[in-house]
Amino acid sequence: MNLLRKKEEVVVDCKDEALQFLRRILEMYQNDAKIRILLYLADLERPASIRKIARNVGMSHKNVIKHLDELKNVGLVEVAYKQSNLTLYKITDNIRLWVLSFIRCRFPNLLATDSESG
Repeated sequence: MNLLRKKEEVVVDCKDEALQFLRRILEMYQNDAKIRILLYLADLERPASIRKIARNVGMSHKNVIKHLDELKNVGLVEVAYKQSNLTLYKITDNIRLWVLSFIRCRFPNLLATDSESG
């Protein structure tokens, strides 16, 4: 194991109280539509349209809009760009860091890049 890998493991410490809390919440609601949307948005580097989110989380556009509105109302998601016929959403920065830390801790292979896998 190289030094860089050791340093990354220190940053992603599963014993952190916030991550433990997030782990319990996500385990309880792992099939919940809002959690699927949050996990998808956390993994993206750019904001996403409703169409893209719906396609990737397996939901109708109507349901995605409903869940995004609810997530936006509680401060977990925000509108990154809005024009008359296009709205792009992103996860708020602080929530993105929490979700990514959790995923790396709990599911280390889930966010593996293409270059790592082959």
